Amino acid sequence: MARIFAIMSGKGGVGKSTLAAALAEYYALKGMKVALLDGDTGLRCADLMLGLQDRVVYDLGDVIENRCGLNQALVSSPKWENLSLLAAPQLLRSSDLKAKEMAKIIARLSARNDLVLLDAPAGIGRGLKNLLGANAESILVATPDDVSIRDAERLSSLLAQRGEMHPGLILNRVSRQLVKTGEMLPPEQLAAALDLPLMGILPESKHIYRALLRHETALHCGDKQVLQAIEITASRLLGADTPLPEYAPSPVWRFFSRGGDLKA
Repeated sequence: MARIFAIMSGKGGVGKSTLAAALAEYYALKGMKVALLDGDTGLRCADLMLGLQDRVVYDLGDVIENRCGLNQALVSSPKWENLSLLAAPQLLRSSDLKAKEMAKIIARLSARNDLVLLDAPAGIGRGLKNLLGANAESILVATPDDVSIRDAERLSSLLAQRGEMHPGLILNRVSRQLVKTGEMLPPEQLAAALDLPLMGILPESKHIYRALLRHETALHCGDKQVLQAIEITASRLLGADTPLPEYAPSPVWRFFSRGGDLKA
């Protein structure tokens, strides 16, 4: 049976789907058989990020409503024969998808793959709840700003109330310069505030957006720091004790933030 990761976020726009697509390609590159399920009903995007938009004929909704079989809906990547995508339906609402039906599809994907990545819809609505309870390990993606951290805390609390596994945390768009000047809290401090294990830190990079414009994942952005961060995150998700990159405020900033008290 496959490992199943439900990649989620408390709000949209934090790079959750961008990360899910990049991880899917990375694991496929390493020889694993990977399935990416785009669960963001009505807001399909994984096909564009993987450059598979012209290959999608059927989607998750068609499988749910028995218009096609699962094999017909799965789209194989021309780059990686061991990577397949189940695209999200664009014309269905989250309420049209039932948790039991979703669980059956995820179980079938799990039986034929080494890894299943669930790109969950942002927020705490019905779409997310349909993906919970599928024996998935929850991965919470957030950016290091107050709004995203607050929403991440709310989602983590919801998962705890439902008895779900304690989620891991991935922080995206972390700026080493802003951490250095004290304008952004260090990733370790944010993870400690949320009481979540920090699984990955992805740096802010303009190269990622350029890759998305080319319908390529962040794995092809050409930024060595981003590629290293994806590799570290992917290995830690699978249980490796790979060290995270260090992000720390400069000693000068810490001195001035204490009012110049040399004894502090």
